[in-house]
Amino acid sequence: MGYSGRILVARSDRALSELPAVRGVVALEEDMLPGGWRFAKLDGDPGGVLRALVADTEAPVLTAYVMDSDVADVQALTPGGVAWRAYLHEETAREYGAPPAPYPLDEVLRRAVAWSVEAGLTSSTVALEKALTGRNVFVEDTFAELLGALGLASAAPGSAR
Repeated sequence: MGYSGRILVARSDRALSELPAVRGVVALEEDMLPGGWRFAKLDGDPGGVLRALVADTEAPVLTAYVMDSDVADVQALTPGGVAWRAYLHEETAREYGAPPAPYPLDEVLRRAVAWSVEAGLTSSTVALEKALTGRNVFVEDTFAELLGALGLASAAPGSAR
């Protein structure tokens, strides 16, 4: 049995678990990423956390709801309103009964690059497409590849490795 819960990635001077958007939810793991970004793996899923965390940090935010380390519903938002959503391990998402992805891959790529630009990062469209369509044994490893493709880090804490 794998991990199920919400992963948060945001730029913040404070621990993400201390922010109002996350109060009352246990952080199983919380680490720093380069450039003032933070990574938190939560025990559970606080409702409405994406918009609330953008408001708390006044910075772009990326979240992933992970189900049994098999699939992740990734959502991103910036203060400027750039939003995107995609499934990692999309075929597995369909097997779990998830609704269809809200955007086709080319639109996700366009929005993800715009998200990265607003975040002050340098992304790679080729690496983004590879991460969004790739598959690892653990979706946390695919998520780490996505972070790297967005320009955040080459790997994230909490990956299954």
